[in-house]
Amino acid sequence: MSLAKTKAKLTFLSGTSQSGVIQLRTSERDIGGLEVLVRVTHCGVCATDAHDRVDGCGLGHEGVGVVAQVGGSACLKCRECVSGYRQYCPKSLGQRFGEREQGAFGDFVIKHQDFLNLIPEGIESKYAAPLQCAGATVFEALHAADTKSTDRVGIVGLGGLGHMAVQYAKAMGCEVVVFSSNGLKQEDAMALGAKEFVVVPSQGPIQGVEGVNVLLCCGEMPNFEQYFSALARRATIVPLLIQVEKPLQLPYMPFILPGHRIMASTEACKKNHADVLTFAAKHGIKPWIEEFPMSKQGLSDALDKLEKGEIRYRAVLSTELGTISGS
Repeated sequence: MSLAKTKAKLTFLSGTSQSGVIQLRTSERDIGGLEVLVRVTHCGVCATDAHDRVDGCGLGHEGVGVVAQVGGSACLKCRECVSGYRQYCPKSLGQRFGEREQGAFGDFVIKHQDFLNLIPEGIESKYAAPLQCAGATVFEALHAADTKSTDRVGIVGLGGLGHMAVQYAKAMGCEVVVFSSNGLKQEDAMALGAKEFVVVPSQGPIQGVEGVNVLLCCGEMPNFEQYFSALARRATIVPLLIQVEKPLQLPYMPFILPGHRIMASTEACKKNHADVLTFAAKHGIKPWIEEFPMSKQGLSDALDKLEKGEIRYRAVLSTELGTISGS
């Protein structure tokens, strides 16, 4: 392809409605005046990709690469965009329901310049990729919950999001408590910076834990009745899971009487999306990754391991191991 042209040909991976089979697609479109053509080098694999693979949309939203040519999904003019919360723009293209034609699992990707961030020195691209979603999601949640360095932060689930949440909360000066049903993850939790590790019983309330002020739900939707005994008074609960059709259920009086609150937090706002990178560079925060080739087989293998719960703790597709042209 000729980068001198204003029209770019893009080759990328997408899902299908045929049991989530990965397909190779191409498209060609103009690069808008405020858009940037980026040559992708790495892209993290998110649980959202596992959900989206059956929608037929382009996959990959943790892309990192090199600017190839300079010329949005959000309008950039509404109240939400102007105030920096573009993720809540009513015209923003969603990650679900097949609304995104192309993602960052490809050779090139075109993005509006306002949706790009410079990767700081000291962070390798393969480690920067998971920070674009997993890191940014937990960083935004900690700020949305008004987390203070004196807080005890509970992390439910030690996976792609949870292992990033432990590192960011620890770097903010918080005491971190990891809650998991898998006792085998205790060593990893402590290595990541947790002060305490609690094995959640299959039934009944959690016992013997000093209350946490902030609870980030990073794994499956927990049984909240079990967790109220582990919350400080006036605690903040932040669900960060993909639960498309499951209702959010809370026991009413145990939630109301202690003055707890529950709040929504999605992807990071513009400022926090930049800060999540500089904060990681400053504090040496690094995701634990497993690399796969940037190919159909590489993405299929990564998604299969992700859905089996076998990734420790974030999968990253890399052009250093294989490219789309070899799919």
